Amino acid sequence: MTRILLFLFLFTCPAFAQTGVRLTGQVNDQHGQPLAFATVTIEGSNLSVHTDDDGKFGFTVDPEVVKSVTLKVRMVGMQPFTVTVEGKNYLIPLNIVLKDQNLSLSEVTISAERVDKAASNSSVLFDRESIQQLQAFSITDVLNNLPGKTVQPLDLQSPQNIALRSAATDNAAMNNAMGTSIIVDGIAQNNNANMQNKNLGMYGLTGSMINDYENNTRYDVTFGGLDLREIPADNIESIEVITGVAPAKYGDLTDGAILINRQAGKTDYQFSSRVNAGSTNFSLTKGFALGKKRGALNTNFNYLFSNADPRDKMKTYDRISGGLMWTKRFGSAVKNTLAVDLSKKLDNAKQDPDDGRDLLTWSKNAQYSVSNRTSVEIRHHLVRRVDLNLGFNAGRSETYSQWWLNGAPKGVADKDTTGVYEGFYIPGNYTAVDHILGRPVNFIGSLSVSNQLVTGKVLHHLDFGSNVLYSSNEGDGVLFDSERPRFANSGSKNERPYDFQIVPALVNIGMYVEDRFKFDLLSRELSISAGLRYDLQNGFGSWQPRINARYQLKKDLSLNLAYGIATKAPTMAFRYPGPTYFDIPLINYYTGDVRESLLLVYTWKYTPDNSSLRPSKSTQAEAGLNLKKKHFNTSLFGYYKRSEDGFNAESLIMGVAAPEYTYTAVAGQKPTYAPTGRTFITPGLSSSVATNNVNSDNFGLEWLLNTKKIRAIATSISFSTAFNYSRYHNAGKRIVQAAEEDILADKKAWYGIYNPASFENAYLSSRLNTDTHLPRLGFVLSIITDIVWKDTRKSLSRDEYPFAYLDKDSRVFMIDSFDPADPDYGHLVKQTSAGSEKSNPFAYANFSLRVAKEINKKYRFSINAYNFLNLRQRYYDRVSKTLYTYQQPISVGAQVSVKF
Repeated sequence: MTRILLFLFLFTCPAFAQTGVRLTGQVNDQHGQPLAFATVTIEGSNLSVHTDDDGKFGFTVDPEVVKSVTLKVRMVGMQPFTVTVEGKNYLIPLNIVLKDQNLSLSEVTISAERVDKAASNSSVLFDRESIQQLQAFSITDVLNNLPGKTVQPLDLQSPQNIALRSAATDNAAMNNAMGTSIIVDGIAQNNNANMQNKNLGMYGLTGSMINDYENNTRYDVTFGGLDLREIPADNIESIEVITGVAPAKYGDLTDGAILINRQAGKTDYQFSSRVNAGSTNFSLTKGFALGKKRGALNTNFNYLFSNADPRDKMKTYDRISGGLMWTKRFGSAVKNTLAVDLSKKLDNAKQDPDDGRDLLTWSKNAQYSVSNRTSVEIRHHLVRRVDLNLGFNAGRSETYSQWWLNGAPKGVADKDTTGVYEGFYIPGNYTAVDHILGRPVNFIGSLSVSNQLVTGKVLHHLDFGSNVLYSSNEGDGVLFDSERPRFANSGSKNERPYDFQIVPALVNIGMYVEDRFKFDLLSRELSISAGLRYDLQNGFGSWQPRINARYQLKKDLSLNLAYGIATKAPTMAFRYPGPTYFDIPLINYYTGDVRESLLLVYTWKYTPDNSSLRPSKSTQAEAGLNLKKKHFNTSLFGYYKRSEDGFNAESLIMGVAAPEYTYTAVAGQKPTYAPTGRTFITPGLSSSVATNNVNSDNFGLEWLLNTKKIRAIATSISFSTAFNYSRYHNAGKRIVQAAEEDILADKKAWYGIYNPASFENAYLSSRLNTDTHLPRLGFVLSIITDIVWKDTRKSLSRDEYPFAYLDKDSRVFMIDSFDPADPDYGHLVKQTSAGSEKSNPFAYANFSLRVAKEINKKYRFSINAYNFLNLRQRYYDRVSKTLYTYQQPISVGAQVSVKF
């Protein structure tokens, strides 16, 4: 791949040389003061610059090739400004004035909009004003406003993920969340080094997570995406969500990207306080101008405390975070941004003194990160700009759970090697403990080079570069105490300590080249962004072509087409699960006196080899229409996404031959024992292993409509409807052990092999937003109506009959045509779930309300109410005898924000 990129670079170098003129400008605020660090971008290109300390900027443009350019100017706390410059005016300096962002402006963007000429055809943008209007405790509250999502009451008591363009649930949804990349200031965040789970082989995928058994709440997101609760929204300037095909520069993703840009530059102090039921959040942000040649320093601090039930304070969630960002120019060509961030969270289910079970569960996570972004503008015919991004983060994750057990004495084993040895007995009443300590470490580096080249009359904006991702975990791992097991001898398996420090690091490398260009086709403009990416993940290389194209059918109507392939590497938790230990009792002689008792155990250690675990893969195609009129704009997109090789766990039957022993009881002493020379097979031995067996097909339609403000009623309207359909299944086999009585009856089939689970989900919803904005009063009233037309989940599996079976020696026998009367396997008939369906029998709606009032452009008071009409539509299913309630109770929150 390196040679290919080098060849492309050298091949195109002769075409780089071009003449041009200098397009310059000055950016000031409303008081005539220059604005440093404003971002000026030529839309539809890879060219962007930042204003210097005097607010000046410049581009080199070839008027023979580029007949006009559209500049987008953004600055923290300012209303974005867009201007189109014709070629004949390139030499006339621009004088741009940015207005302060506040509710007194005549035009304020409150709802999210699909962005034209963005990173992807399917990008949806939330700017600073729309984020602030949402009164977000975290970015979860922002992303719930995407098409196909609905406003939800605040939930800070369980981890939050995001799934894009899919209606799938279960493991398919988990893979979708894992494959959604979150990129903060150009630095990709990831969950690759998260290993906060117990033994995968013993407990399976979901069973290996430490849960709050009392509240049925999980605490960690080991096998999914990042926990979005941990990302506050107060210091975010914009969020761009790529729901479709991402540009080639973004790797290690399969299901879109969330691009988060934080505030950088001079800003007022801004203090915000918000409350909702038992949740309280405080934040303080400030951007300091350090003077000429010293740059700007941005600071942020955020604290959140949430009570599940303020009456007893038994389940709480705490989050604290803060950071510094220093932005400085070195000369006229170099801009550098150094950021340091700290965060800590505590998810805690406290011990109830009135409960005799000593239940206690908590999850702690503390981390720090350092990132540096350097952008160098080079006015050379070979290179226009070089960007180097480096990021490092390290943390300490600790998960703990305890439960008082009261039962009979247990015999346990604790050796970590294969062999025969004596175990020991523990009393049946003790406090069982699950405890995991991880120290994830990640290093992210990326280098990109940008330039322009001309072929004929076509200007190409060329990017190429590479990135590397290093992930390791230096934690003490699973701190298992064999004298206090949560589940002893479950399936003849017991857990052992597992040191994460012995686990090898993951190293993923990627390279890409991308070209953005446009030309006239049949007298209409065709814009294309085409790229090719190559990733080396877990030893597997993959080519990933990606293309976004836009054809201007008319002045106000465009056709959008996109296609792309993307991959996500397996995380450390999938790649390096701990060994599975089978503890087969050879002699279990217990008299009540441990001095006279004997537990002889044969331990067999199975270490999985997941070197063949492939990256998951998605292939996506989309088509859409964009219509932009004077008073409104609308878009209709359709997509198909095929997801393959998703990560899951599958049972593997183990045929373990254990030696047989005989013993003789001795009064007052341990029995004597000796091998017989024979072996025996213990039924029911299995281990869960990581696999690539989750596949899904996803189809969907997305329609968005946004109007400009209707002056007569001072109201703008936004409407969206999204339909998502997913059909997914586990490609692996499903193995079920026969009933114990059938095994004891010495029937040949000990295990049945059945078709995997298969489901389909369909989800159709609409949203109507009305935003009434009165600039002279600094007042906004938003009414949000969510309508769920259909939400269906149906099982498609025909799994009552096995297609094969295993005997006691784990030999496989295929079944061509199942015969219930067959004496060997007829007993393996299972009850089928095929055709079972869960669906809302009627459409239901929810109404939410937001009100904001700004005073003197400094003070803002806002209130939000979820389900403010307190609708509680219910349905009683007489077949399952289940009552379904489709809306949560009314939930009211408030926010106060002060600038000073």
